[in-house]
Amino acid sequence: MLKSAIYRSLHIVVMAAALATLGSACHLAAETQETSSLPTAATEFVHMILSRAGSPSAVAVTIQNLSSLAPETQEALQNAIFNGFRSANVKVVKPEQTAPDVHITFSEDWQGDVWIASIQKGSSSQMVIKKLPRQQRTQPAHATTLTIRKISVWQQDAEILDFFQDNQNLLVLEPGQLALYSSDSGQWRPRQTLGIPHQNPWPRDMRGRLEVRGGEINVFLPGARCSGKISPPSLDCRTSDDPWPIGDGLVAFFSPRRNFFNGLLAGSSAGASVAPFFSGATWQSGDQRVWLFTGTDGHARLFQNDLATPAATFNGWGSTLAPVHSICGSGWQILTSSPADSTRLDSLQAVEISGREALPVSAPVDLSGTVEALWTAGNYAQVVNGVLHSQSGRYEAFTLTVICNQ
Repeated sequence: MLKSAIYRSLHIVVMAAALATLGSACHLAAETQETSSLPTAATEFVHMILSRAGSPSAVAVTIQNLSSLAPETQEALQNAIFNGFRSANVKVVKPEQTAPDVHITFSEDWQGDVWIASIQKGSSSQMVIKKLPRQQRTQPAHATTLTIRKISVWQQDAEILDFFQDNQNLLVLEPGQLALYSSDSGQWRPRQTLGIPHQNPWPRDMRGRLEVRGGEINVFLPGARCSGKISPPSLDCRTSDDPWPIGDGLVAFFSPRRNFFNGLLAGSSAGASVAPFFSGATWQSGDQRVWLFTGTDGHARLFQNDLATPAATFNGWGSTLAPVHSICGSGWQILTSSPADSTRLDSLQAVEISGREALPVSAPVDLSGTVEALWTAGNYAQVVNGVLHSQSGRYEAFTLTVICNQ
């Protein structure tokens, strides 16, 4: 759905598209580098490329940077790669000359840097991938270490879009209905199912938002909105393009035929717009208002005080995030998922915004599937509700809280 179908780091999208078109003609070589310096890693990367390209005497090389490498690091890395070709007695020629075309992309994922080389030789195409663990950054001494606590609430075979729970009620939002459950001796027992009629077909990658306040129900779906009550159970639905609430006054318009927000904001930020995004958050940090959005282009953008220009851009994040208010560190943490990857499952990590930096303040929590949704829950933003699509195909509703480590 959201993670597994659309939102991936740009290098993963490029790789998947290439593999789909090249089929068996495309050979994939992947290697994880643990300890080598960048020049050594660059030389090894060049040798991998030449091996796949059939040891040519000349190559045409283009380089693109989609990572957060500093300009000076990128320049040093490019020089190391060109020196690697020269050391191997391979000439670097212009693209129009007859030689294998090598397009190198510097990218990154949740775990580290990813270098991708696409090799075009006549009608034959091949690909080389080299992964390097992200160099650990020295965190400030005041950085607080947190533990993320995950509690499973409910599991089922049918798709879960969102959910709500209190001591007596569990509401599970599905694409075509809202299921109500009541607590009975510590177990959730079915109470009633409320249908959700809709005129237009749902988009393939479905999303939804459920809000419950004082027993009043509000459901937001692509092109539809429903309202009702828990007791007695009722739900009335209508065609609507109303903006969706995201949290703490942040309201945005959702694309009814897609699975993301179009970037036009409403509520207290009415009239402002940002790049289209999957998830967003806002919170007050001292005298500063902060916004954070995970863009559909794979970049997370941080805004401070106003929405005119991003204060910082982060790469290697997943599409889902939610803020949580705690007594740890600065008092606000962002729980964010890792980028979707067909070779591994999702993980969650807590980060804090310090100035224009996003500092990890917890160890990643590995999950048994892909995170489909994260929403801050409760009046005090101390809990995050999430939905997981597991490897088994079942859906799980869960909650997340953070615990301060002493």
